Amino acid sequence: MSKKFQFEEEDEGNVTSPEKCEDEEIRKFQEEPGDDDGENRNPTSRNSMLFTALLVLKGMIGAGILNLPLIFKTFGIIGGMILSLILTAISVFVAYLLGRSKEISQRYSFAVYSKITMGIAGSVIMKFSLFVMCSTVGIVQLIVFGDVLKGLSLLFCDINVKFLIVGIAIILLPFMFQKDISGVTKIAHFGIMGLCVFCFTTIILFIKKYSNNQIIFEQKMLYPNGSLKELFICGGGYYNAFTFHMSYFSYYLPLKPRNNKTMMKSVIIGSILTAIVYSLYGILFFLMYGYRITDSALKYLQIELDEANKNKDKMIVFVLSACFLGFLVNASISTMISFYLGKSHFIGLVKLFLKKMSEKNTKKDIPLVDINEERKFSDDVQSIRDKENEELLSERKQLLITFALYMYILIMATSFKKIIILDSFNGSTVANYINLISPSIFYLYFARKKKFYGEKLIAIFNMIFGVGLILMYIILSFY
Repeated sequence: MSKKFQFEEEDEGNVTSPEKCEDEEIRKFQEEPGDDDGENRNPTSRNSMLFTALLVLKGMIGAGILNLPLIFKTFGIIGGMILSLILTAISVFVAYLLGRSKEISQRYSFAVYSKITMGIAGSVIMKFSLFVMCSTVGIVQLIVFGDVLKGLSLLFCDINVKFLIVGIAIILLPFMFQKDISGVTKIAHFGIMGLCVFCFTTIILFIKKYSNNQIIFEQKMLYPNGSLKELFICGGGYYNAFTFHMSYFSYYLPLKPRNNKTMMKSVIIGSILTAIVYSLYGILFFLMYGYRITDSALKYLQIELDEANKNKDKMIVFVLSACFLGFLVNASISTMISFYLGKSHFIGLVKLFLKKMSEKNTKKDIPLVDINEERKFSDDVQSIRDKENEELLSERKQLLITFALYMYILIMATSFKKIIILDSFNGSTVANYINLISPSIFYLYFARKKKFYGEKLIAIFNMIFGVGLILMYIILSFY
């Protein structure tokens, strides 16, 4: 890295340089193959704070929004709004803990944080959790694709959902095999536009029902209406849909300037916008269909589309078709990002395994090079690392792994029907670990020499709360 580039980055408020770290142990920590979480550490493009907030909003509002009507039915309108506020507060504070950890350690990768704080075992658990999280989101998105396309296809012919899932997966195949996530984020604008169309058409449908006196409000709709297990399942699904993207570093790497302040502003704006959109959608849909809701919102939109088609109501057919197409555009971007990240985390796991096997089998001592003294990689050190990466996992092998994971997601997508089950599993286990437990551990480790007593107390509470939620999910799963 040239001195000029270092100066520009520092002027922008970038705090990712390990040389600035106060802790000598962390400063000398050297990353290995597979530690980058599939992130582009030096993105060529730069995003404004507002666009980053919109990326966070777009990332969170994917297939999970279809479960919001059922969640608001279970929790009630007041309960659902309180839940939205709680999740917003949790998301903002967890992002703050991660921002603080980054500020103190000068590192910004989940895998690296896990390796520093919990060793190799922690790194493996984190990589596996991220893989499960991202791959499950990809599975859910493909299920939604099948449902949406089935809804549109019924206007013309009855096509099997599984066939549609396979078809759309093949269409997305070229995009999902990219080597760099920037290829997907460059077209994120289309996902944001699709999201706007989806929400706007839902509001139009609500206004039409309201003008026809089809909206029936009952006072009991304000309060929870579900068993403890139902509340927990819906809460887990909401948590999965809401929080993961808030704390994922990839969104904040292209920020200009890239620092803790701009990251937190993006988090706060993105989380508030998401809470508003989620709450609005859940409430409107609950008011439209009341206690009839037992499944994904797509089921009821499909019924509306069928009735409008039979009654030859062209306006509603057009509105709902636009609604479905908008959601398809939004979900397609989310699917590609989820697949790319899931693949990257799994390849990171494989690289880590191969690295340890290589170290175990060789008896030669590799001389250590202190790269921190000159604050830059020498050409020799860089070429050695590039050669190591190439030997660990060739491009052909990575392609085979990518294809195998692609087939896994495709098979899983054609095997499941209710996305609320997958969302609940993710939200109550791996998402909980990624978003509550591990950020608290990171912060408590990196800030162990600081006197942030209030922050440390809340971090401890977050960690205990996260463990409690996972145990609750396990208990209720057998209840």
